[in-house]
Amino acid sequence: MKAKEGSKSLKEKLAAVRPMLEDLRLQKDERMKQFVDIKAQIEKMSGEISGYSDQLNKTMVGSLALDEQDLTLRKLNEYQTHLRSLQKEKVRKFS
Repeated sequence: MKAKEGSKSLKEKLAAVRPMLEDLRLQKDERMKQFVDIKAQIEKMSGEISGYSDQLNKTMVGSLALDEQDLTLRKLNEYQTHLRSLQKEKVRKFS
């Protein structure tokens, strides 16, 4: 089996991994969208709680720098947990 794999041309090897690579790129893009969305919600919620104006919130959201080095589910879950705690704080503050 190994001898047969070693005899494949680089083009054949590339063709074999290209679909997987494209799938991973799509997954990364989707994950980045999730991060951007959750971070925007966190910034908006933080602004609402602290009383920042809507225009300032838009500026803050526009300036978010997403760390592409840590797009793990663990990090996404941390952001989601933080957003939920902000939502609870907002409910307590404005109820």
